[in-house]
Amino acid sequence: MSSFEIKRGHGKTLEDGGLKSLMTEEFGDITEENNHFTASFKALKQINVEFVSITEIRVKTEMDPDASLEDATESHQAYNRFMEAATSFNAKQRVDRAKARAKKEAKAAAEKEMQS
Repeated sequence: MSSFEIKRGHGKTLEDGGLKSLMTEEFGDITEENNHFTASFKALKQINVEFVSITEIRVKTEMDPDASLEDATESHQAYNRFMEAATSFNAKQRVDRAKARAKKEAKAAAEKEMQS
């Protein structure tokens, strides 16, 4: 699962069914178990979303490699709309934040290694 930051102040809108509502809006029928939500949509065989906290969600997707280009495009667009609504960051901002987080984690790991 990939972890995504949620913009400060936006996480409260995902509580109390807010995330479930966003998923239903984009993907239709969903199943819910604890804080895990699962749906499927066209070429998106499965999207699993875990509401970790008001600052983080975890997402795992599985695509159908045999889907038509049209279905794949519509699925990708729906995924991006959902992710932007859920995190309040656009695709470029999500990538930039993930890179910054990876760099920070790598630096911390290197410092820990040097201390050992």
